Amino acid sequence: MQSKVLSEQPLYQYCLKFGSRAMVILLLLTVSSLIVSFSLAEQFSLPVQIASHIATIVFSALFKIAYVIRCIGAYHLGHTSF
Repeated sequence: MQSKVLSEQPLYQYCLKFGSRAMVILLLLTVSSLIVSFSLAEQFSLPVQIASHIATIVFSALFKIAYVIRCIGAYHLGHTSF
């Protein structure tokens, strides 16, 4: 059983690293879509604004999924705070 845990450790390290990086990228994408949706809305066409509103929902949902992936990696590596 112990060898199985050690063989899965690189997978959980990858989950932690991937989740953290994905969260940063998705946070930037979410903020940029919010800026296009609300702050700079007058400077963009209606189809771009609609796509930006949809992107805000999609990027924030993907951010939550990335957080769960990060938590899975952290949990299995023995981290106690998330």
